[in-house]
Amino acid sequence: MKLLIIDDSTVNNIILQNLLEDMGYEVSSALNAKDAFEIIKEFSPDLILLDLMMPEISGFDLLRRFRKEKINIPVVIVSAFSGDEYIKKAKELGARDYLLKPVDKENLASCIEG
Repeated sequence: MKLLIIDDSTVNNIILQNLLEDMGYEVSSALNAKDAFEIIKEFSPDLILLDLMMPEISGFDLLRRFRKEKINIPVVIVSAFSGDEYIKKAKELGARDYLLKPVDKENLASCIEG
């Protein structure tokens, strides 16, 4: 399974990418929306792990853009924000699931396979 991480933090991308690769997944990462769209075209991920709070375009805006451009790849939000309003909004915009940082390995595996 091919996964794409979209997070503006290089450190977060590296940590999550190493964890996912150790779990046997093929992983790519992007620091911004522009890079993400290029990677989606070339890498064709099966699932996207998306941060919400990014400087240029938020995860919410990126979810809207995915839907507008008919990118039908399942998205799991991975965020430090735990409020019910964030979770509700993410699901309304099409996110399949919502995980809190720091990510628990078992929850992550379950969510990816889910």
